[in-house]
Amino acid sequence: MTKADSVQIRETDALTGLRSLPDDSVQVALTSPPFYLLRRYGTIATWPDGWEGELGHESHPNEFVRHLLHVFDQVWRVLKDDGCLWVNLADTYNNRQGKKGTTNAPDGSNGRFAAGGKGYAESLRQQPEFFKHYVPNIGHKSEMGVPFRFHLAMTDSEFRAFVGAPPGPQWICRRTIIWAKSLVNLETQQARGNAMPEPTLDRPSRNYEFLFLFSKRPDYRFDRKAIDIPARSSVRRGDRANCGSVWQTAAEVMSDSDDCPDGLWQINPEASPYRHVAMWPRSLVRQMLLPTTRPGDTILDPFAGSGTTGQVAVELGLNAVLIEPSVMARDALSDRLDGLNLALQF
Repeated sequence: MTKADSVQIRETDALTGLRSLPDDSVQVALTSPPFYLLRRYGTIATWPDGWEGELGHESHPNEFVRHLLHVFDQVWRVLKDDGCLWVNLADTYNNRQGKKGTTNAPDGSNGRFAAGGKGYAESLRQQPEFFKHYVPNIGHKSEMGVPFRFHLAMTDSEFRAFVGAPPGPQWICRRTIIWAKSLVNLETQQARGNAMPEPTLDRPSRNYEFLFLFSKRPDYRFDRKAIDIPARSSVRRGDRANCGSVWQTAAEVMSDSDDCPDGLWQINPEASPYRHVAMWPRSLVRQMLLPTTRPGDTILDPFAGSGTTGQVAVELGLNAVLIEPSVMARDALSDRLDGLNLALQF
């Protein structure tokens, strides 16, 4: 078995790549689109509404959401009726001073980004430079509510029209999940996890992101037992309990098959050695795929980035279609899958 047998890589933008796929051809789509005004990847595209630019750098977050809808309308078409879609998004703060996006680490970042190591800080410095723009009709220093706008546009046809999108599919949002990157015990001041440190002192730090689980219809494939944990208080040995929607983080990731009472999914961000720094943790991808796929299913990531989805798919016996236009991300993707290819030969 090699990566060529199970992973297709489309080196193009998400819309073009999706349009080349047949209807009803994937079981699960999962992806983390570029977050609004947070990074530059150098990928310019022309959108159906006539706007030309890089996704995530529109003049208003509603325009960004509208372009995401164009992408996920195509995902609806290629997704099987009993399939589902996972989307990872985080919010952005409006700032009158603009400020640099997080692709550029400031001087002295070796200390600030110690959790990711020196290589991580260096990879941040190599990102293309850009400055965030200010959105005049949103308050200075306010969160823009991008994940909530996206949720509403995907599920509410009136809000879809409000952001200027044409009529299209109406998704069902089955769950909004909080992916916690760190937890702090206020009494002991002990912290677990490695969320990115922030210099801002007048608000709590951002130590979580959103994961939305969408389906096309009320009945779809989801085997919750695949991610449940042993019940702590059951009188019957072997009972399982819902692992919940806040996935804890710790220094080590517990095994999927851990039978001890403390067998939790504890998921840290993974520091990336590549220039593409927004790398999904492999355990997070496994958590999404375990309850929603069977061996041999085909999955899709229209914003594949450094290829975490493809790597986990191969490890789980799945086929994957990865779409990624960014040269810097494709270099990382190729390196990771080539390494996996060598491992599979032994």
